[in-house]
Amino acid sequence: ASNIYSMTIDSRGRVVVAGPRYVKILHDRDGDGRAESFSTFSDVPTGGAQGLFFDGNDLLATGDGALWRLRDADRDSRADGPPERILKIRAGGEHDAHAIRRGPDGWFYLLAGNGAGVTADYASLKSSPIRSPSAGTLLRLPPTLQGSEILVDGFRNAYDFAFNGQGDIFVYDSDGERDVSLPWYRPTRVFHALPAHGAGWFSRSWKRPGYFLDMPPVVGAFGRGSPTGVACYRHTGLPEQYRGVVFACDWTFGRVMAVSPPGPRMSGLPEPIEFMTGRGHFGFAPTDIAIGPDGSLFVAVGGRGTRGSVYRVTHPASTRSSLPRRETSMGTCLGAAQPLASWSRSRWLPLARKLGAAAFHAVILDAEYTVPRRVRAVEILVDLFGGPEFVELEKQLDGLPAAVRSRLAWAVGRGRPTHPDARLLSRFLADKDPQVGRAACEALLGISGRWDWDTVESGLLTQLDSPDRRTRQAAALVVGRMPEAAWRRIRSEVSRRSPRARVAVAQGGRAHVQGVDRDALSVALEVLTTKNSQQVSERLKLDAARLAQLALGDVGPVRGRAAVFDGYGALLPPAALSPVAGEVSRVIDSVFPSGSRELDDELARVTAMIASAEPRLLAKFLASPGPRSHPVTDLHLLITAARIPLARTSVQRAQTARILVGLQAKIDRGGLNQDSNWDDRVGELYVALCENDPRLPRAVLETPGFGLPSHVLFLGRMSRQDRARAREAFVVAIRKAGEDYPWTGEVVRLLGESMDPKSVDLLRSVHDRADVRGAVVVELARRATAVDRQRFVNGLESSSLEVVGASLSALAKLPAEVTGEEQLALLGVVRRMGATAQEHGLRSRAVMLLRRNTGRRFGFVTGKTGRRAQQKAVAAWTEHLEAKYPGEARKLLGAAAASLSGLKRQLEAIDWARGDVTRGKRIFAKRGCVQCHQGRRALGPDLAGSAGRFSRVDLFTAIVLPSRDVSPRYQTTVV
Repeated sequence: ASNIYSMTIDSRGRVVVAGPRYVKILHDRDGDGRAESFSTFSDVPTGGAQGLFFDGNDLLATGDGALWRLRDADRDSRADGPPERILKIRAGGEHDAHAIRRGPDGWFYLLAGNGAGVTADYASLKSSPIRSPSAGTLLRLPPTLQGSEILVDGFRNAYDFAFNGQGDIFVYDSDGERDVSLPWYRPTRVFHALPAHGAGWFSRSWKRPGYFLDMPPVVGAFGRGSPTGVACYRHTGLPEQYRGVVFACDWTFGRVMAVSPPGPRMSGLPEPIEFMTGRGHFGFAPTDIAIGPDGSLFVAVGGRGTRGSVYRVTHPASTRSSLPRRETSMGTCLGAAQPLASWSRSRWLPLARKLGAAAFHAVILDAEYTVPRRVRAVEILVDLFGGPEFVELEKQLDGLPAAVRSRLAWAVGRGRPTHPDARLLSRFLADKDPQVGRAACEALLGISGRWDWDTVESGLLTQLDSPDRRTRQAAALVVGRMPEAAWRRIRSEVSRRSPRARVAVAQGGRAHVQGVDRDALSVALEVLTTKNSQQVSERLKLDAARLAQLALGDVGPVRGRAAVFDGYGALLPPAALSPVAGEVSRVIDSVFPSGSRELDDELARVTAMIASAEPRLLAKFLASPGPRSHPVTDLHLLITAARIPLARTSVQRAQTARILVGLQAKIDRGGLNQDSNWDDRVGELYVALCENDPRLPRAVLETPGFGLPSHVLFLGRMSRQDRARAREAFVVAIRKAGEDYPWTGEVVRLLGESMDPKSVDLLRSVHDRADVRGAVVVELARRATAVDRQRFVNGLESSSLEVVGASLSALAKLPAEVTGEEQLALLGVVRRMGATAQEHGLRSRAVMLLRRNTGRRFGFVTGKTGRRAQQKAVAAWTEHLEAKYPGEARKLLGAAAASLSGLKRQLEAIDWARGDVTRGKRIFAKRGCVQCHQGRRALGPDLAGSAGRFSRVDLFTAIVLPSRDVSPRYQTTVV
């Protein structure tokens, strides 16, 4: 199977893979771990399934604009007929609907990317924890697949997720690769996806950091990448340290990461590790991951037209775990490995139905069973029997292990999510164990309509004061869902509790307040000004800074405001904030800097929100960046300063200019990456800084170090006189750096503005650099001279229509020339260009030059009526010029493209051991590859990690045929 998008293990334990126009079952009939054949289950979804799950014999698949059920009633391993549409949703694209799984409650869970179009309409069940979603979402559908809830939102583009043994959900979400090295860039992250939480993605220029008190916990952050498959290992086939580990696949860098979620455990991985990666010339681009019946790990590779494969990862323990063990029916049922997998459900589910609900109630109370098995008994009761009966359980509740009590609290919420048993939940809410308390709070998140809130208020106060942050988060969400009268009682009672409880209640109470929440703001400012103690830690102060932001209406994008301020400007209008701006400014001035980078970042963000007019804060923010400060922090403080509407002193102007000019050098020294959004966002920042200080552009020009390509961005606000001085500064910088100067098209265009012979000579000196050759030709063509004629002839071969047009214009200004090379280059334009208006215009201009140079016509029509192939005229020109210049013609027109078979033979003959990475890097830069595939101005994908995810043949095929497989991000359209 080629180009594998997704993979699952079916109910019979067979590997099933999907790609464009196929869902295939791989057969390993001799059990040697290698698939020797396949059979086709279906040829839909035609665009390729992004998610697969077998519900018995039927397949659920996402693709072709929906979630589909493909039935196999006759069990012949072939879909019976047309698929049944279960849920209409954008599916099939890279940012659409993805993984589908079944949870421990028997419900189905569907993960959707930020392009899937999930709206409030998808919260069709009253129990939905989220009513108005943002960005990517995790949906929950009942066993009947009728209706849906929105469980979690705020993902960018997560492909997959998994449940662990405690029922927690882990989602691997993508980064914002175009914002790398900007303050709001967030790496790929594995989230512990808590119900009713948002994962922080709001716009291209604002993603919440993982430390915010209203964010789900981040259990692993892995830098740049493209997250794909996720699996939680709940088997004995691998060594004990992998029990409960979450495996997360990264397509871009060709790796499988492994992380143990935090929590009580006897074993596990102390730190995240790179579990699996490609080596040598073998391509490894993992798209999905699954665990088989014997404990083997299966990893599928493929995507974007690459070769598909499935790897099977085993350990000697896998062989031992596959040996039959003597178990009772109950033991087999409760001890089933990977209990949520299709193949596992097909084994334990018939046993469970035969055993009946009473047997599982007995297990819960039987201390002879291990805690995980007693937990599974609770889950099976919820999945198959409508949930536990608490008549007997409640009598012995206090003596049960915390993990079992926690799962029972969860069961109360899953049984009747809109109206759970208040009396039962009050007991769980009074439990001091954080695991139990969090489960009880989460059981309240689906309540809809009238309910007995009085009964749970006392227990909820206990959880709002929990030492566990996740439990307080869940309790705060409950506060936001309470009726206003109940919330007011809670707020009154919590005034006598600890600062952390007051912060939690204020966080939840924000949902009840319009405009500025002054009570919450008072709580936040009080915590920020309290000395660190056992009750008020640095972590709580960080939460208080975030609480202040929420009390002020939070940050986010506003129509008409530059995107660079999405994470710094308030959503509320300035008039609403001005009454509290003075008090907030005074508090921040008294505690900034705190010595904690994260806390200082958020104090600065609060300052930016209120557009503080406090001069001391402006002075602090501009004085903080120094030679050793991090460039991302420098940029964060500079954005904050841009939000402060105060006149700048000469010292502050010089500080601002020094920070701006020094950013790129710090980025380069630190080896940090940049992408396409850098120039746009820094440009917006510069405009705002200049509005605050119109004299800033000249200060930038006069700052030592000015003259790097990134500084062209700052010329737009300069006067004509200063712009001329800036060009001189660039010339000095270029000559000082010599061949190491990182030329760009922007620098070429800047120098091209000048008639100074020194600038023109510099442009000619870099014409042979492929990365700027086109820009040089365009600039030289503006003042065409005979000395550059060969450069214009060479420009006719460019793939850029702008460069071809400039070359034709330049040649038209010069006297006629009869050399064969020029005539055949012009003929090349005639032959290459199409019939669009722009291309036909270039073709016509080339013909006119041929007529001038040769005196021949050959009937070519140059007007609007000539917008057609005109094979006869083109053939006449070709025949004439080939006959007149036979040697040049063979050289320029007779080269055949290398065949792929010939390429493979060439590759096989190469001694790869003699490869030189350093020379390769130089060629990558010199040939211009860097312009399209690296840096913030890149037109194509960053190639970092490509040698790990693609095979050697794939890589060289892409070099020879670069347009064969193009990601949607980089595809072009003729408009």
